[in-house]
Amino acid sequence: MVTSLSAPPPMHSALRARFGISLFFFTNGAVFAGMVARYPEIKHRLGMSDGAFGLTVVAFSIGAMSATILPSLFIRRLGARATSLWWTAALALAMGVAGVAANAGYTRLFMVALFLGGVCDAIVDTAQNSHAMRVQEACGRSIINSLHALWSVGSVAGGAVGALAATHGVPLAVHLPAMSAVCFGLAALATRLSRLPAAASRPPHAEASGSAANGGGTARLISLLPIAIVGIAGMQVEIVGMDWSANYLNDRVGWPSAEAGVVYVVTMVAQVVGRIAGDSMTDRRGRGRVARAGMAMAAAGLSIAAAFPFSWAVIPGFALAGFGSATIVPAAFAVADAAPGFRDGAALTVVGWIMRTGAVVTSPLIGTISDAVGLRIGILLPLALGGAACFFFSRFDAAEGKQAAEGE
Repeated sequence: MVTSLSAPPPMHSALRARFGISLFFFTNGAVFAGMVARYPEIKHRLGMSDGAFGLTVVAFSIGAMSATILPSLFIRRLGARATSLWWTAALALAMGVAGVAANAGYTRLFMVALFLGGVCDAIVDTAQNSHAMRVQEACGRSIINSLHALWSVGSVAGGAVGALAATHGVPLAVHLPAMSAVCFGLAALATRLSRLPAAASRPPHAEASGSAANGGGTARLISLLPIAIVGIAGMQVEIVGMDWSANYLNDRVGWPSAEAGVVYVVTMVAQVVGRIAGDSMTDRRGRGRVARAGMAMAAAGLSIAAAFPFSWAVIPGFALAGFGSATIVPAAFAVADAAPGFRDGAALTVVGWIMRTGAVVTSPLIGTISDAVGLRIGILLPLALGGAACFFFSRFDAAEGKQAAEGE
């Protein structure tokens, strides 16, 4: 159960702030997805092979990893809400520049824009999750799962706009800057709406001091590893669904490549449904129990897909995996935010960085396993880390119980 040490703000303020932070998550999902939908055209304009293009677009992930301590630094100095706005502006600018560069065939500028976009996105991601936890405390119930669902909806919306722009021949130099401007406008509105009273805008552990406030040394940082491992396990299930589900349906089941993408859509829709339902389940059952059950469902779904390479099993299997993984990453962010002894945003920054590092190596590792023994085994990679994560879900229960005890 989510609790707060201070008196809750008026309900109308909490509801307004919830709408605002929801808009932030939607915007963050949309701003980059419009470019992803036009990757085939960008690759053609830059005159790249598949391998060269793959190495180029990884610049975004490298940029995100390079952000390191920047999210925590800016959250402490500006606050999570202001940090989300100004770095969303920088992210939108980077995506606009990337569109102009791709349209003109400037490969180096495109790579630099992607790299800087990754840095900005990492800062926004941490800041908006940090502010989301303050809004959640103000609301008095779990909302973090539905916020992540709205990020997914925003991603789908941004991708749809990108696909529509490509279909109608809208130049990249027009589509991406225009979409970036719209996303910044939405972020500015979200900033205004998501404002909370000062008493509700800081976490209970924001006043930590000394070495604990700054990270507390190696032991304190190591204490965040179990949270990050759980988060990576959840992200690996998501990556299998996003990067490999369509390939699996095409290669192993034999569906035409033009139709195999349906399994990706089914997986993402199942995840959105799981995240929308996840908040009420978390309030009733507890964050740890829901995440543990979700990991078991994800493992069962991937196992079904691997054991029975037929469409009647693969599509429901991936749907089950998507639904099961829905609450795992949001739960990891929530527990990291509540970690005691860290200044505002510090624990989220560390856990987020570790999770991004794990995400970057996951897809290449699945590809390597697939080349060696087949994709049927490769899609089971999340089961290994998921099994290890099961030993750490008790941390989620303990963190939630401590929050509840402190709030009484």
